[in-house]
Amino acid sequence: MKKAVIIGAGVGGLALANILAKAGLDVSVYEKNSQPGGRAGRFDAEGFRFDTGPSWYLMPEVFEQYYRLLGEDVSQQLDLIRLEPGYKITYQDGTTLAIQGNLAQDRRTFESIQKDSGQALDDYLAKSQYIYNIAKRYFLYNNFTTPKNVLAKDVLAAGPKMLGMAKKTLHQNVATSITDPKLQKVMEYHAVFLGTSPFKAPAIYSLMSHLDFSQGVYYPQGGLYKIIESLVGIGKKLGVQYHYNSPTTKILTKDGVATGIQLADRKITADLVISNADLHFTETQLLPKHLQTYPEQYWRRRTNGPSAVLLYLGVKGKLKGFDHHNLFLSDEWQASFGQIFDTQEWPEPASLYVCVPSKTDPSVAPKGRENMFVLVPGPAVGELSQPELDTLADQYIEQIAQMSQTPDLAKRIVFKRAYGPSEFSHDFNAWQGTALGLSHTLRQSAVFRPRNKSKKVKNLYYVGASTVPGIGIPMCLIGAELVYKRLIKDKTSGPLQGIKELA
Repeated sequence: MKKAVIIGAGVGGLALANILAKAGLDVSVYEKNSQPGGRAGRFDAEGFRFDTGPSWYLMPEVFEQYYRLLGEDVSQQLDLIRLEPGYKITYQDGTTLAIQGNLAQDRRTFESIQKDSGQALDDYLAKSQYIYNIAKRYFLYNNFTTPKNVLAKDVLAAGPKMLGMAKKTLHQNVATSITDPKLQKVMEYHAVFLGTSPFKAPAIYSLMSHLDFSQGVYYPQGGLYKIIESLVGIGKKLGVQYHYNSPTTKILTKDGVATGIQLADRKITADLVISNADLHFTETQLLPKHLQTYPEQYWRRRTNGPSAVLLYLGVKGKLKGFDHHNLFLSDEWQASFGQIFDTQEWPEPASLYVCVPSKTDPSVAPKGRENMFVLVPGPAVGELSQPELDTLADQYIEQIAQMSQTPDLAKRIVFKRAYGPSEFSHDFNAWQGTALGLSHTLRQSAVFRPRNKSKKVKNLYYVGASTVPGIGIPMCLIGAELVYKRLIKDKTSGPLQGIKELA
């Protein structure tokens, strides 16, 4: 039986481990930290249970596809509920609006702010869905190993429209039909979760609006970490072996072929090596220079996604005016993105995200208390001292208190943990302390994103947010399929129909 080793137990690594085990390989996962999940981790403290990273469950059909491949039913693995509303937005002037994921209701919300914007929303979402369907069918599940499947009739027909959108930014595309600044922000906030700015992201990413307006926003009861537990549970049934507190120090090679990995205390031999570690770290630290497909000079020409200040807060009493997902958006919308990506400053005031999962799930907080997760995007600068992190944490807590009209918020916090760029660097070997991975700019999307196979080392592959197709849990699930498609020499552009044994 062929042996595969996977470096890192992030979503991509866990997902691929299951596929390879299903295909008949002997699979072992080696993770530097004490638990699986990578950025999608979990910790418990003083009766609170915190998801450490991703908190949005989007693209449900991607999850359904992945679980179906493994002979599993996602509805049996995860207790999913649809959030209503999907999320709430609070603006700096104190006004609010909620996105329901119900087009008739959301249309009325838009009309109440901008006359005739209901029709504009309809038209925008129709285009968004069209682009999403093209992307899912021809681009997301594609390794781009042959031009044939991107020259399909549907793609050629969409070509002029896609090319036009590639030339415009997301903001420019939104502004052609939606003129109210508040509504523009609703259609543009997704750019942050793609690791970029709406003033830099190509307009093709308008496809993201289809997800929350048309598909809705879901939540797995127990938290997003239930996905990680599910992946590991399936892996154990398939015979995957997991090794924690086991950092890889080197990828072993012989005559240009990957032969295994070096741990601190021993060597692990393998027929196949896959790295789910940060791609910059993998290439520049685990391989010698002459075997690096993406050496240091490559990264000097790349744009990283933002870092973040993350706050895990336990709050006494119930919080009024908060939903499960909350976006607090600054008036200084474009300026704040400029601070993050251009001048590399922490924005003040910031546009930030607050998740209060205890609004939906009583298991994540003690009775009578709330679980609050805060994400503030900021520059990927690699380091932030503890005093600087603490100062920013207090600053952003005060901003949330003011914008949510919760003046006593700071006094009600009974548990607080802050996390920043230094922690991302230390815990995940994240290049420049990024919270997400490579930004989804035009030059770093689809065919232009780093490939998932080494050009210099045979039998060495990559999976995760910095390779194809990109950032986010659904993308990492797709990325696992893409590596398997490489291995079986499947050059098609759509989702896999099944898993066959690897000889």
